[in-house]
Amino acid sequence: MPLKDATVAWALAAHTELAEIATGYGHFITVTELAERVQEVSGVHTAAPTRTWMEAILRKVARRCHKAGEPPLTALCVRQNHTVGEAYKYVLELAGLPVPDDLELHAAYARWQCYQFHGAEMPEDFSVPPLTPKVANRRRPATKMTTQAAHTGAEIAQPVRAAVCSQCFMQLHRAGTCMNCL
Repeated sequence: MPLKDATVAWALAAHTELAEIATGYGHFITVTELAERVQEVSGVHTAAPTRTWMEAILRKVARRCHKAGEPPLTALCVRQNHTVGEAYKYVLELAGLPVPDDLELHAAYARWQCYQFHGAEMPEDFSVPPLTPKVANRRRPATKMTTQAAHTGAEIAQPVRAAVCSQCFMQLHRAGTCMNCL
């Protein structure tokens, strides 16, 4: 099969797989896992390394979502370290948005939109969408618990995240307004 036809088949399969993943709140998939799934679902296999073709597939999915007015399903696809990485910046480029200081938080809000759009059962008390587990763990403060806290099981306070615009996911101005959406 020609590469052009293969990429179309893989992109269709990737969109379907990511839409299915979006039906479960908090769900996401690694690039490697998605590459395996799209080959299996499409029936089109390659021996080429995933890194040589998967970014093109994710870009096709991002374009399809953008054109259809859907949230960017590619936010659900992360690297082994659970970050969206440089490839996610294409979503921002399509939307004409600047790259935020915190790309992972932006992607968390995009995943949140995907879950809502695809009918995932959302938690009742969600104010800030969760980061992926590995990203959240890396961001936890590396403070030692006091002996008393260790014995009582007291929790260490977590840092508060800045408020973000619900439309473009950029950090809000101190006044609570989005300077990007004005």
